[in-house]
Amino acid sequence: MKLRIVITACSLTALLVAGPQTTNATSPFKKAFDERYVKDSGNEEFQAAFRKDGCYVCHVKEKKKDFVNHYGHELAKLIPGNVQTRLDEARKNGREAKDAEEQQTLKELAEAMKKVEEIKSPSGVTYGELFKSHKLPSHEGEFTTK
Repeated sequence: MKLRIVITACSLTALLVAGPQTTNATSPFKKAFDERYVKDSGNEEFQAAFRKDGCYVCHVKEKKKDFVNHYGHELAKLIPGNVQTRLDEARKNGREAKDAEEQQTLKELAEAMKKVEEIKSPSGVTYGELFKSHKLPSHEGEFTTK
């Protein structure tokens, strides 16, 4: 019995310690999208829709994170490499390297979001017009980022 308690405690501790080190690269991306388009929109329905869709603004629901919709695909074309792989590689060189790489990817994301605003969405309006009218991208499309 004591062994079970020790094993359970060790397992929980390992999960808590390992958790923050494996942060999904899209979490800062989700925050960047929120700050750019949603947070100060003043539109409660838009904000609620974003809270509900979250990662699925770019990713395909019920698929691995390697699958993105049209909007995510347009962003991915403008951001070099796989962001998670880049962060994992940088993490091997310490926290400062990982933080620097994360800042670089966020800069690339901001530039990509600005460019993608000019691209027509599947609905026929540009993504910029879509966001200004307080609408999120459709969940259409399924592209792999690999």
